[in-house]
Amino acid sequence: MRKSEKIKRRLSSSQSIAAGTLSIMFFTVLSKGLGFVREMVLAANFGTSWRLDALIVAMDPALKIGGLLSSAIASMMIPIFVNLRANRDNKALKEYTSGIILITAMLLLAFGCLLTFFPEFFVRLFAPRFNPEETAYAIRKMRIMGLLPLLQGFNTLASSVLKSEKKYMLYSSVQLIFNIVAIPTIILFAPFFSEASYLLAFIVGTFLMNLAFLYIIRGKLQPVGFRGVLKNPAIRETLVLALPLIMSGSLGIINNIVDKAFASSLATGSISSLRYAQTMKGMITSIVVGSLMTTVFTELSESGGKKDHSALEFRLRKSSTDLLNFLIPLTAWAVLMARPLIALFFERGEFTDRSTTIVSAAFIGYSLTIVIAPVGQLISKTFVAFKKTYLTFFISLMSIGLNYLFNFLLIQRFNTMGIAISTSLVSIINILILYYLQRRIFHIDFLDKEGIVKNVIIAVIFFVPFYILRGRMNYALWLIIMNLVFLVIFYLMNRAIIQTIILKIKNIKRM
Repeated sequence: MRKSEKIKRRLSSSQSIAAGTLSIMFFTVLSKGLGFVREMVLAANFGTSWRLDALIVAMDPALKIGGLLSSAIASMMIPIFVNLRANRDNKALKEYTSGIILITAMLLLAFGCLLTFFPEFFVRLFAPRFNPEETAYAIRKMRIMGLLPLLQGFNTLASSVLKSEKKYMLYSSVQLIFNIVAIPTIILFAPFFSEASYLLAFIVGTFLMNLAFLYIIRGKLQPVGFRGVLKNPAIRETLVLALPLIMSGSLGIINNIVDKAFASSLATGSISSLRYAQTMKGMITSIVVGSLMTTVFTELSESGGKKDHSALEFRLRKSSTDLLNFLIPLTAWAVLMARPLIALFFERGEFTDRSTTIVSAAFIGYSLTIVIAPVGQLISKTFVAFKKTYLTFFISLMSIGLNYLFNFLLIQRFNTMGIAISTSLVSIINILILYYLQRRIFHIDFLDKEGIVKNVIIAVIFFVPFYILRGRMNYALWLIIMNLVFLVIFYLMNRAIIQTIILKIKNIKRM
């Protein structure tokens, strides 16, 4: 068999959770690496300027609200797609996939029209304390974003089709297209369009990614009529179950609006500083967390379809233990490395030492979410897989009040760091409630409390002396010793997983 045929067969084949997680991790490392190059280019060209703040606000409604609609429908699409596929009715599967894409596209196009014709409403909603110049710039940019929700939405739905079929390698490899296109687009057009070159890069990169997805899933599509879509029981079930997710997600967007409203009252560059900090946090967590969550959700959906609580308990226990073994020491390391990492990746050109200080503080504020949020995601995905989506709405509703309160109490003293700390505190409260509800509904106590306490003690023993020694010894020597000690601790805490990964990589090479 030729090498090209081998690659094609491997890309299009279904994978287990372990193999799928490895595939997604590999391509996520590549994609996030390219994403960091993109952010470095963005930071070097525009730093934390007011125009970048305004552009982020202009793009947020399209990405957040449009993404909310498509993500909620895509999340419910996976368990229902899995159930339809199990019935081996290819015609019904095509009708369902095509119908979901059609009705979602219509919703996203309608929302895109609202962005085009009423941009001032959304800009003032997301950044009420912008000055007139910032507001006018954001309004001008939002007027050209009518198709952005549709472009992003198709990408989300097509990805869900591949995840449902466990084609994780194919799904994750397509994600590379975005940054491969976006980076040169920003570099080439920055002299002409300034910060708006990022918007152009986003549109072009997403569009080309959608062309690739359309080619891949073309066999799952067929012409459908609008009336037939509304009569399809699987589509109706998807929309009904997605509604609580949309409502809870909309409350999450309100939280985002609250954060930006507070940030817009701070110094210029505060909104973009929060974005850079979130990008940094995402880089650290998405390689492990995002990869595992993608594959685990498909298995949870299968367990939900079969009402198999024993399989659910095994998956929750295994996934949570693996996550916490990785993330507890990683969080301690990330706080110690906050400033060195921000300076290394971003501090050049228009991104100054002041920018590094602000972004580092925000990153430290977000640090608790590195370890807390993924366990919350695991429980939330369990509720979604078992079609108990209404629970997420009530938790999101409570989060708005808490987020506003914490922002109000912390912003005056800690500025952007206070906004980030507020997010972390809300995440802690959310996971406590989610875990309590999960125990009441599924009667599963899946957290290894003794293991968590042991990992926290080890992380604290690692963190405290190096925090005290920072600034009291040669900085380069401190970095070398601290990172070497971390690598040793991280390996010892995750030895079994690391050895399994190495073994699977060797087996893949032999294929």
